[in-house]
Amino acid sequence: MGTMGQGRWDLVFPSGAPERVGDMFATAVVADAVRAHDADLAQSVESCRDWDRRYRTIFRSMTALGTCSPAHAAGIAADGLTSARGLLQFVTEYVVAPLDSFDVSAVQQPEPLDTGRIDGSAKPPARLEVPYQGAILAEESLRSQLTDWRHRGIIEPGFAAAVERVIDHPEWLSLPGFRVVVAGAGELAPVRPLLRWGADILAIARPGPARWKELEELARAGAGVLRYPITPGPRPFSGGPGADITTQFPALMHWLRGHLAPDADGARPVFGGYANRFGPGGVRLAAAIDVLAEDLLDFRPDAALAVLGSPTDCYAVPESVVADAHQRLHARGARRLGQDLLRLLTRSALYQPNYGVRLTDEAGELWSVADAMMPAQGPNHVLAQRIQRWRGVLAHSSGRAVSCNVAPLIWTRNLAAQPRLAAAYRSAHRFGIEIFEAETARTLLAAKLVADLTAPPEDAEVNPEGLFALGAAHSGLWRQPFEPRSFLPVAALSGRVRSLLRRT
Repeated sequence: MGTMGQGRWDLVFPSGAPERVGDMFATAVVADAVRAHDADLAQSVESCRDWDRRYRTIFRSMTALGTCSPAHAAGIAADGLTSARGLLQFVTEYVVAPLDSFDVSAVQQPEPLDTGRIDGSAKPPARLEVPYQGAILAEESLRSQLTDWRHRGIIEPGFAAAVERVIDHPEWLSLPGFRVVVAGAGELAPVRPLLRWGADILAIARPGPARWKELEELARAGAGVLRYPITPGPRPFSGGPGADITTQFPALMHWLRGHLAPDADGARPVFGGYANRFGPGGVRLAAAIDVLAEDLLDFRPDAALAVLGSPTDCYAVPESVVADAHQRLHARGARRLGQDLLRLLTRSALYQPNYGVRLTDEAGELWSVADAMMPAQGPNHVLAQRIQRWRGVLAHSSGRAVSCNVAPLIWTRNLAAQPRLAAAYRSAHRFGIEIFEAETARTLLAAKLVADLTAPPEDAEVNPEGLFALGAAHSGLWRQPFEPRSFLPVAALSGRVRSLLRRT
């Protein structure tokens, strides 16, 4: 296509009824993703009349399909991303065209992004320290806590092993030889710990005085280097530090290329997307992040990718996880009678046993699907997550270095707007689930990223759908004897009762 015009950019869905266009886009993308691999599933998606209720079953089936065959997993990922690119449109003052026709080399940049830089004043730490429940865990105390989490099924053995490798090698913390792109300022983005440890960061987040004041203060107090885009224009809202990924992705592509050219300083790029939004806007944001990720992977053949999966999604898990969940089901003791009675009375709406279906992949390995999708998240959240996961599967299938993590449940800032979920979190420990403080979780996840980049595990060649199973920190959701969705109402009720009792 010809040279693109100037002006504001944006990503938009195809035309349609505003209240349904998000669902129409999602069903079209998922149907296209699975069509060549399971025509019946594609037809089921296309004929779906109640996406808000059926999306969970469909995403679970798609995960199972990819688990059975590496070719299916890679094909679903490629076809899904191709469909999303073909359906989304980029819009300027002069052009409306499918995103898959976008060519960064043909884009004129009317307002190139400037660069801010802050060098930290501190020395890199001599050891890995993790804040936890008002204390600082390090060395043996951290090892002991990792062992406890592993024994209770809060984290997977691979996650504990990765963090232990960093305990043994604190010189890895600054990620020497790497330059990390952190796209988004989500609560679990690794900017804070990586700056504290001395890493070289390219941070992308939306403009906003409060957000950037905090990041700049963290950078000055840390040991690393923070580079960030500066948007021209009047402050405090449109100009100043930061850039909006969805509306400025062409400028950001040029900006990233300028800082990650192969002959710049030899630093190896790492790209991680950590932005999220509610509703259909989250899907557009995930697609824009994927544009940046793909462009960087094409631009730098040595680039690595970091993918952070949501705990409230579904994943392929190996037989060891399934066996542990079933063992916990049979070891319930006195609670068993009451739980089984509630399951019968509610027709399995409550206390539905976990992992009723086994899957066998082409190598003869047994798997199942851990389903922790929650009603509060909704289908847009799951599709946005899947777009990022698809990019990770494709990158792994092509031999790229990929760090795949699953985040734990955390106490988030927006829980006040979800009283039912907040009540369930307060009672989660009674079901063997641990809710983490955000600072604890992001420090652990950043340490896992460091380990994956510096010393990847030897067993990295796995079923592509099982990439996330190697080292997840899922808060205990995967090893539950019951499907998480089937005991959430009980946990929420228990949490509300406990809150009421405290007030009386």
